[in-house]
Amino acid sequence: MNRKFIEKGYGIVLDVAMLILGIAMVGFFFKDLWNLGMMVLHTDLEVDFYAVTETILETFLFFEFVVLTKEYFVQDRISLQNFMYIGITALLRNLLVYHADTIGVLIQAAAIALLIVVLIAYRWSRRHLADLAHEEERKEVEFAENHPDQVED
Repeated sequence: MNRKFIEKGYGIVLDVAMLILGIAMVGFFFKDLWNLGMMVLHTDLEVDFYAVTETILETFLFFEFVVLTKEYFVQDRISLQNFMYIGITALLRNLLVYHADTIGVLIQAAAIALLIVVLIAYRWSRRHLADLAHEEERKEVEFAENHPDQVED
């Protein structure tokens, strides 16, 4: 009884925290949209290209985190794959904006490659574990097909 009470309390605290985090991110998303609109209307885009580009990329990053928060409330969990996708896209966007430093570009490219390798390994391991979980069922079906006279109904 006590454990269920603790789990329920933890779930409520987590839901409230995710709701507050989601509201804060939506607020920052709209703040960035407002700032972006003001920058586009009131600045010289040729001079402030990097500032405008950085704000655009930051706005999309907020959008991705808002979608991640929505996923938590819809599916009651957040997939590790989504965090890796966000990391890859964030690094790619950063690479688009800051590409003057050669060593920095190489480090970011290595980080992107590492995240892609980890994502592939993660997806392969999940598929492999799912196959192992269903292997016994497949063996039973195969045995029943090959030996119909020995199967009890």
